[in-house]
Amino acid sequence: MQIKTDWILKNLSISQLDDLSSTFNWFPGDLSECDRNSIEQDGIRLPLLVQSVEDSKFRLVDGFKRLNWLKSVQGNSVEEYKQDQLSCLIIPTLVLTRDVAKIRLETLSADQNNFSGIHLCRVLNMLSEAGFSKNEIAFQVFPSLGLISSVRLAGQLLDLQKKLVTSELHAESLLPESIMIMGYEDLLPLLKFSSSDFPSVVRLAGKMEVKGKKWRNMLQVLDEVIRLRQTTAAEILQYFEIQKILEDSNLQGPVRYRLLKQQLDALRYPELSKMRKRFDHTCKSLKLPERMTLESDQYFENDELALKMKFRSVDELREHLMNLSDTVDSENLINAWNDLFAILREE
Repeated sequence: MQIKTDWILKNLSISQLDDLSSTFNWFPGDLSECDRNSIEQDGIRLPLLVQSVEDSKFRLVDGFKRLNWLKSVQGNSVEEYKQDQLSCLIIPTLVLTRDVAKIRLETLSADQNNFSGIHLCRVLNMLSEAGFSKNEIAFQVFPSLGLISSVRLAGQLLDLQKKLVTSELHAESLLPESIMIMGYEDLLPLLKFSSSDFPSVVRLAGKMEVKGKKWRNMLQVLDEVIRLRQTTAAEILQYFEIQKILEDSNLQGPVRYRLLKQQLDALRYPELSKMRKRFDHTCKSLKLPERMTLESDQYFENDELALKMKFRSVDELREHLMNLSDTVDSENLINAWNDLFAILREE
């Protein structure tokens, strides 16, 4: 970051600093342990970056984590604490928000890319409102955030922010925590859904406790079900079987995901679902021993079947084979089983 000649280095009391404004508090979080140890030993060596506003107040531009940590470990009374002096680098009032944002970008460390999609969308929206074009966001802002320059991605994230704001305005509660911590890759699939369906899918995220490929895959299947059945996400998610899964507080996250994914797959591939149910029903009718299973190709693309037997001893294997031999009617198959039994009888 290049310091301009009209910037002033001055000690300011904490009471003069406005850290409540979220304009430049782009990626909230805790101070790293390394930084905490450094401040404990040597104090704050790098000045906080502020911009003078009015009434002897200064808007914080960079240093939110350091100031928040100081507040959390204060040993003095509130009044004494507010009078503590901190070294600050002051940007003049006349500098436009757009230019202050560029300065803020320069303060980001090279490895500071662990931010949520929600915070990223809010930052980009602020930059857009400050006058940044999509091209400027793609080629000037994204590199500073560790993202690949893409005008299309800039447009998608700005569109996503609009939907999120609309959802918050019409929702009775804040966005669920699971949405707040998702990366932007997990939020982009939300753009598939209409504005009327958007709140239902956001609420789904709050119920599922899942992210990454599983979350994106589930949304993909949900979108396909909507298109196939010409219905809405809100209607699909109100189905009795799905509501039963979502509202069961006894289900662990992975189990809830698996059951919901099975329900959505059954809706997406109804004929395949029927074939699987028919196969399972037939297998049960065979009444195979507990440690014996019959499996088929997952998508029934061929007629091959696999019989799996679990056994702890030769005697248990012999018992399995005898159980099977009792159900064989074909003479040729009887001969095949006799050959297997002959192997077990060999000394």
